[in-house]
Amino acid sequence: MIFFEISCPQNVPSCLSLSSNELIIVVLNNKYLKYSFEELLDDRDFISWVLHGTRQKDWEAFLNENHDLRGRALKAKKIISLLKDTGEELTEENILDLWHHIDRFDNQHRPAGRVIRLRTLFRVAAVFLLVTTLGAVGYFYLSVQPQPYEFVSDDPGKTGGDARLVLSTGDEISLKKDNSSIALTADEQLRINNDSVIDLRGKAAGITEPGRMNEVIVPFGKKSQLVLEDGTKVWLNAGSRFAFPTRFTGKKREVVLEGEAYFEVAKSSERPFLVNAGEVSVRVLGTRFNLSAYPTDGVIEAMLVEGSVAMTEKSGPGFSRKEVVIIPNQLGSFNRTEKSMVVRNEPDTDIYIAWTEGWFQFSKEDLFTVFKKLERFYDVKFVYPSDFNSPDLISGKLDLKDTPEQVMRALADVARIEYRIENNYIRVTKTMKPLPMKN
Repeated sequence: MIFFEISCPQNVPSCLSLSSNELIIVVLNNKYLKYSFEELLDDRDFISWVLHGTRQKDWEAFLNENHDLRGRALKAKKIISLLKDTGEELTEENILDLWHHIDRFDNQHRPAGRVIRLRTLFRVAAVFLLVTTLGAVGYFYLSVQPQPYEFVSDDPGKTGGDARLVLSTGDEISLKKDNSSIALTADEQLRINNDSVIDLRGKAAGITEPGRMNEVIVPFGKKSQLVLEDGTKVWLNAGSRFAFPTRFTGKKREVVLEGEAYFEVAKSSERPFLVNAGEVSVRVLGTRFNLSAYPTDGVIEAMLVEGSVAMTEKSGPGFSRKEVVIIPNQLGSFNRTEKSMVVRNEPDTDIYIAWTEGWFQFSKEDLFTVFKKLERFYDVKFVYPSDFNSPDLISGKLDLKDTPEQVMRALADVARIEYRIENNYIRVTKTMKPLPMKN
């Protein structure tokens, strides 16, 4: 905030006859007209105007009246904007500290009498920020990416049996139920299926590898629901892996997904929620969305129900990294082969989240996509001839609480196929031809 003295300058006989705007300009004249470029960067009131727009109209009017100062002020403003543009929320104190470090660096390394050009100052500022912000700018410009999280658990698509919870200490717990539940409390108590409690306090001391998180593995034919420490709810679909910390620390809440999950994220404007899913990350503050990121699928899809999310490609140079912002009733899609990201309107969100209620709803899907989803839900394998072809697009709704036999009877009527079930294999033999219409 800028504070002004109400004493009259020596060259102004009486302040009382001036308007408030004229008085402000007179006082600013006294203070800033002879300020150098470096002195502006070291002035808290000037920084407050740049960062927060404090006294915006007064500053604009003052600089419009003083063109010599305006040039210096615009250069200083660019430097402050550069320091601010780190992905962090910087205060006036942060900016001053950063500038003092840059100034000391320059004084120690430049030849005597050398004039700093703005281009050099930008370069020094960028180098300093690379070091002091642990990569906030460096990752953006130099594409130095953190190593992706590596799951210690097996690929759920290749394992059967019960869903499992692998703690960060290496301890493994069978979740037993087909639709299991896990809940973390603020005091680090872990409740499983509402019938057992595990105290995680002190277990962190047993972690031997930094960065290791708890993991949930959901094989085909199973589902699981989690409540994280911050109150965020997560529904995990069949064939998924999910990594999460016992408690969130730092400035963001970060988790890792492989497979499909529906999120109801607890709101926190101070700590964004970040889901790392293969080649993309999804960043939210508080919202509801579905994210499908199976490794065997050619696309990663985020369907937004409420709020807003930013979907970002994690690889590639920062200045060319793709990012889209998704609003409700929109689907964001990242094509793994083409490295392209698109957004399209999708008014029927139920198609993407009906699985959380035990339904499989589809609209104009090809039969092979339907087969793939049913394989995950029921832990079965579809087998069909290499020349099998079904050009029709299918729409409908299947109750996943039914048995595979019941579901296949319904699907056969819609898709006009013949099949037989042998243990966990569903053999599709041919597409039935539609009956000719009677005249």
